[in-house]
Amino acid sequence: MKSRNCFRSLLLLLASSFLLLLMSCQSEPEETTLADGQCTISFSVTNYRQISFDDLSGEGTRADIPSDHPSTLDHLLVAVFDAETGQQACSQIQHDYESYKTKPYEYPQFTVTLPYGHYRVLVLGYSGKKTCTISSPSHISWEDNYVPNTFLYYGELTLNEDTEPTKEITLKHVVAAFHLTAEDAIPAELTKMRFVSTEGGTVLNATTGFALENTGRTSEIAVPSTYKGKQKVPFTTYYFLPMEQVTSDFTIQALDKNDAVLNEKHFKSVPLRINYLTEWTGKAFEPSDDDEPDGEKRGFYVEWDTQWADTLHITP
Repeated sequence: MKSRNCFRSLLLLLASSFLLLLMSCQSEPEETTLADGQCTISFSVTNYRQISFDDLSGEGTRADIPSDHPSTLDHLLVAVFDAETGQQACSQIQHDYESYKTKPYEYPQFTVTLPYGHYRVLVLGYSGKKTCTISSPSHISWEDNYVPNTFLYYGELTLNEDTEPTKEITLKHVVAAFHLTAEDAIPAELTKMRFVSTEGGTVLNATTGFALENTGRTSEIAVPSTYKGKQKVPFTTYYFLPMEQVTSDFTIQALDKNDAVLNEKHFKSVPLRINYLTEWTGKAFEPSDDDEPDGEKRGFYVEWDTQWADTLHITP
């Protein structure tokens, strides 16, 4: 009887060993074997949610808000170009906020496999729902001449046998913002606000971080009917600038559903600066004592937006 039990134990041991061997063999194909002269590199994006402590009062603790929640960036996009030819070296990779909601840990991960060589890497983070088109690193645009809140990295990358498998990158803010707060109540007839600037552009040149052309910009913001009667409503528009800082004239119109002008204001010499927010607060829909407000008379307030001041950091 004893020998029979020993035999059974031996059989169980052999079966277990065989099972472990089988499992180890099955896991090997998951490891990708690279061809000679190729390298795999990963970009890992960490977009820390930027929120003031005041906003947390009554809403729970800071730990309740995921630190990598893409509250600013609805989209993350990576494009790699051959440094010699300028051609895209691989397909663009884009992750959207919807990906974060279903697979939060995959949202910030980007991995590419490329032959050894010299490349230029472009990483964009931007807001909104408009489609982005990258014709080349010097020509990045959005449909309908839209300019989103945009962060950018553009730099060189050399891949060889000594390349680290991860790349640390810093995204920089590349837009200026104009922020208008309407103190008076939203009229019932209002359907949209139109902002016309004499400076800025709608196409981003990643090689410089500035607007490709200084064409000025016309942008419109739809106003939902639910805003009727509300006061202190904010409107924000973004601009790619031809240089770090400019002054621009603005025409701001309140329009009805037929595009008839309900009220119009003109602002002269408005200061705009990349990574800065220019604010104006006043009556947007009612006549004011100053029909031609300018920066000197109306007191434009320019600040380095605390939500923008820190760069968004990409870490491995």
